[in-house]
Amino acid sequence: MSCCCSSGGAAAAARRAPYPPAVHSTYYELYRVKTDRHWLHQKLVAYARQHGLKAASREFGADRNTVRKWLRRSVPGKPSSLQEHSRRPHHCPHQLPSGLEGQIVKLRQQTGFGAERLQHEFALPCSHNAIARVLRQHHLVRPRKKKPQTKKRLRSVKRHWQLFGQLSTDTKYLQDIPHYWPQMIHLKLPRFQYTAREPVSGATFTGYADELSKSYATFLAEQLSVHLAGHGIDLARLVWQTDNGSEFLENQDEQGLPSTVRALGSDHRYIPPKRYTWQSDVETVHRLVEDEFFDRETFSGSPDFWAKVTTYWLYFNLVRPNRGKEWQSPWQILQRSAPALTGALLHWRPLNLAKHHHLYLPPPHHRGDDLPSFP
Repeated sequence: MSCCCSSGGAAAAARRAPYPPAVHSTYYELYRVKTDRHWLHQKLVAYARQHGLKAASREFGADRNTVRKWLRRSVPGKPSSLQEHSRRPHHCPHQLPSGLEGQIVKLRQQTGFGAERLQHEFALPCSHNAIARVLRQHHLVRPRKKKPQTKKRLRSVKRHWQLFGQLSTDTKYLQDIPHYWPQMIHLKLPRFQYTAREPVSGATFTGYADELSKSYATFLAEQLSVHLAGHGIDLARLVWQTDNGSEFLENQDEQGLPSTVRALGSDHRYIPPKRYTWQSDVETVHRLVEDEFFDRETFSGSPDFWAKVTTYWLYFNLVRPNRGKEWQSPWQILQRSAPALTGALLHWRPLNLAKHHHLYLPPPHHRGDDLPSFP
């Protein structure tokens, strides 16, 4: 008796046990991995029509209500009836009116303001989050600017500037370079570098001195203007750009570089205060010369310094490829854009400003012990 009961119970349990799905993956597994759901619905409906609802449920491992839903939606001869329906609510109580949404889009296109500023300045009757959602839906959100991309855009703009239409001029302190400073003190080497760089080609012209002086900056401008004019550069189209350092400032009593270059036919402008990026071309050169020259070279004396610094700047202008200018040297850029200027224009030797500047002064007539007098 017990044996019969146990066998009958086992049979009933076997009848109650769910049938394992015949397919390798169940309906819900295929649905979650976002396969071709339209194809999945077609197979499900076709199997259910041929074998029945329960058989399709067992075969695909799906709930009978799911099979029944797609059977009801299916329209013979219309495959699109098995496409999924949108689950978006038919009514949203806090949805923005279409007129207000159009106003937000129009204001954004006119002003470029962000969501919070639009809400604040135009008193829009919705939250800034709702405004931001409208901007996203209409693809009016600008991607955040990244520095490398901005630099590439600036390079592409400067590439179309006029050659020798601008000279960015600045000075570099050399006494803050650890490798160079002991040699500078011991060998009495220059303490300052006066630099003028042409942005399009990257050509650089330098001079060195022991002092940060308005006279040295003016002298470099005079000598460089004569050099450029002698090699075919129109000084009337040249603009000298400097920062507001004391070596470039002038007043009614003391004239300096701005008055000098204007007298020679060029123009001059100061960069606005705290706009350091306006001098990025010449500041880049200052970083390069520190990394590639002053942090590496060792000098035996003043003649050795001048020989090595002259070699470096000739290499920089004639040979060294610039990564920011499509791996071209200044000489290659000039040869491509202005072949008539590729003579000795870039054969510039760094000036010893103190030595050459003193040649302009007459020899002093000493009177007394200490003070010289000039006629």
